[in-house]
Amino acid sequence: MRSVAVTGRTDHVHGWFADRQQGRWAERTFKGALPQHSPPPSHEDQVDRERRLTGLHAAGDLSDAELAALRSRLAV
Repeated sequence: MRSVAVTGRTDHVHGWFADRQQGRWAERTFKGALPQHSPPPSHEDQVDRERRLTGLHAAGDLSDAELAALRSRLAV
């Protein structure tokens, strides 16, 4: 900010400051953009998901189309 106040130019930033800020920006941006790798769900988790989805469908909370979409998205 000091160089902008003195020179009036916003297109030039001191190298040290730019490197430091660029590193922080890259860490925040790319860390959030990349998918977080989690272990695949166990067989018990998949059975539990299927049981809950079937229960919601039986209770009338999910339509046939919604159930099919959730099954495909959750790989159940």
